[in-house]
Amino acid sequence: MKNAPVYFTVAQIRFNPILDMEAYLTTIQERMRKSHFPDFKREKIQQLILPFAPPTDGGQPPNPSFVPRARCVFGNIDRTSEFILEHNAMALQTTAYDTSEKFFKTMLDGLAIVHEAILLDFTERVGLRYFDAVLPKNDELLPQYLTSEVLGLYNKLEGNLAHSYSETVTMNTVGQMVSRVIIQNGKVGLPPEVMMLAPSINPKFTEPEGIHAIIDTDAFCETRDPFSLDRLNTRLIELHNEIEKSFKAIVTPFAIKAWE
Repeated sequence: MKNAPVYFTVAQIRFNPILDMEAYLTTIQERMRKSHFPDFKREKIQQLILPFAPPTDGGQPPNPSFVPRARCVFGNIDRTSEFILEHNAMALQTTAYDTSEKFFKTMLDGLAIVHEAILLDFTERVGLRYFDAVLPKNDELLPQYLTSEVLGLYNKLEGNLAHSYSETVTMNTVGQMVSRVIIQNGKVGLPPEVMMLAPSINPKFTEPEGIHAIIDTDAFCETRDPFSLDRLNTRLIELHNEIEKSFKAIVTPFAIKAWE
């Protein structure tokens, strides 16, 4: 689609933990630089841990804690795409999405660099997440773009809309998928857990202000398999196919025509 609504995409592949990742960074960084991802930085972030444990003697649940986590970021020159490398996972996130074929190839080419340096043994999770912005023009209405099943009580109650939220979780032959639609008034954004780590969003999505919808589709597969780039490519294609089915069930023919 020439005017595709996707404004942020992330793929992540989790592999066997490498505790001494630091020893391989020089080799990985040089290969990433030659692959047009020269913007390198180390980051330390705080990961929120929610304990699953019985309440204490006082009847209070255990307190959540924050655990420091290191990661390395390899970005392109335009700062629109980044690889994120952790001790047990690699992700590719972009705000300049083109096609799934190009995105998957870039993801697997980056993972191949890590594999050639480390020799990974297995993968145990493949995830793919898309964010699409539904931004009606001045003479259009949101129901022209979205099916009635995800509109909730939008435009049916008096007062100013804070938000309307729809979520559907499905298990399929590939894995699990969470399909969300958030309707709100204001500017397009990202959830807090994504926003603090994401590259800058294209202004054509963030500058408009008013009633809009965000389609957030998250699909993943959790199976432990020997490391294989071909198998991972197949997994990504399968997840993308499920996400595409969800997307087509959410939007209308009017929306598809507007984005073509």
